[in-house]
Amino acid sequence: MTDKAMPVEGVRDTPSPIIRPYTPADRAAVRQICCETAYRNKGADYMFEDREVHADYWSLYYTDITPEEIRVVELDGQVIGYFFGCTDTNAFRRHMARRIVPSCLARAIWRLVTGRYKNPVSRRYLWFMITKAAREEAPMDMDRFPAHYHCNLTDASRGLKLYTQMTLEFLDRLEAAGITGIHGFITEPAKRRNWDTFAKRYSDNVKPENVLRTEKRTQSL
Repeated sequence: MTDKAMPVEGVRDTPSPIIRPYTPADRAAVRQICCETAYRNKGADYMFEDREVHADYWSLYYTDITPEEIRVVELDGQVIGYFFGCTDTNAFRRHMARRIVPSCLARAIWRLVTGRYKNPVSRRYLWFMITKAAREEAPMDMDRFPAHYHCNLTDASRGLKLYTQMTLEFLDRLEAAGITGIHGFITEPAKRRNWDTFAKRYSDNVKPENVLRTEKRTQSL
């Protein structure tokens, strides 16, 4: 299913959330959620006080270039979460590099030099993004694993298994399109090792030749 709203499985209370395709009317709500749920729900301001630039960097490609790949969760008339799907990360990267990143950087640098950013953390974050961020991404074979997704949900959607349902629906769409590889990046403290827990849970169901794992230690701000 790709173009109709679907009820959330196992949810019987009224009103119940629905998962449906994105429309342009959802753009403002999606951007707000993008900012509010950033940095593990600490909010965009935790690292960078310019919410406009933050939302453009993290959501503009999906909402403006490939909106057909977005699903949103609606509850009682309000959007409470979104799922950005991407079937071609190489195309995503090209558009980011040519259009979105230059625009975000130009605005951020101008606002920096004109004194708009008052928080020292914002200034350090911007310097990090300009000088180090691109080099700290772990390598990935995008030809083997071309797809990715990005999902954020507000507190109103917790416990409803929405993440699982939207992910499985996206995997079904990938399979229907003949796309068999998907990748993801996890950023976590070195001591936490959430990825190890995830890998152990699912490794028995995946052939080793179908998995590529890379790691890279990053620097703090």
